[in-house]
Amino acid sequence: MPDAAPVKLSSLEIPGPAGPLEALLRSPAVPAGAALVAHPHPRLGGTMRTKVVHRAARLLSNRFSLAALRFNFRGVGASAGEYDGGAGETEDLVAAAAWLRARQPGGPFVLSGFSFGSLCALRAAERLAPQVLLLIGVPTDRDEPAGVIPPDTHVAWIQGGDDEFSSVTRARDIAAARGWTFLVVPGADHFFSGLLDELESAAGDALAMWLPA
Repeated sequence: MPDAAPVKLSSLEIPGPAGPLEALLRSPAVPAGAALVAHPHPRLGGTMRTKVVHRAARLLSNRFSLAALRFNFRGVGASAGEYDGGAGETEDLVAAAAWLRARQPGGPFVLSGFSFGSLCALRAAERLAPQVLLLIGVPTDRDEPAGVIPPDTHVAWIQGGDDEFSSVTRARDIAAARGWTFLVVPGADHFFSGLLDELESAAGDALAMWLPA
């Protein structure tokens, strides 16, 4: 599928509650809205350049013409601060969303996260009220994902069939109980190794239910 519009990639420094946050913004020529993608666990090598995060941002900007922002949580890369167990990182996400929406106030807002980032996105959803919440590789092996989802927010959850941090059965049961759209990429591990195209296709199909291409 061809790109919806030419896209510009910009390296940025945006304000965060613990100091500046390193970020990358993919901007179509005429953005139709905005999207924010949060990365996996900082203590396990997660950054805004993790392949799944990159592919999600690319999909959101290229196919749906959204200004797609990804950023490093506090203490990662050039971002100020130190790891805070998820609470501070959720505040980083809220600050990044505020910056993005101030820059691109019109059109739909998509909030997305991968792994640890998906948990932060869930915790922030009530305050940010995105039109769409895209969850990728939610880890459910220890606790059930927590967060209050606004009634007008559509939720899509994409999970690898062989995810090491969440069984598909458990993930599907949680999604079904909450009325969320749930899609599986068969044979995919937590990082969708070798199956990133299939991840992007599944995410695109889910988003297309609620976003104009």
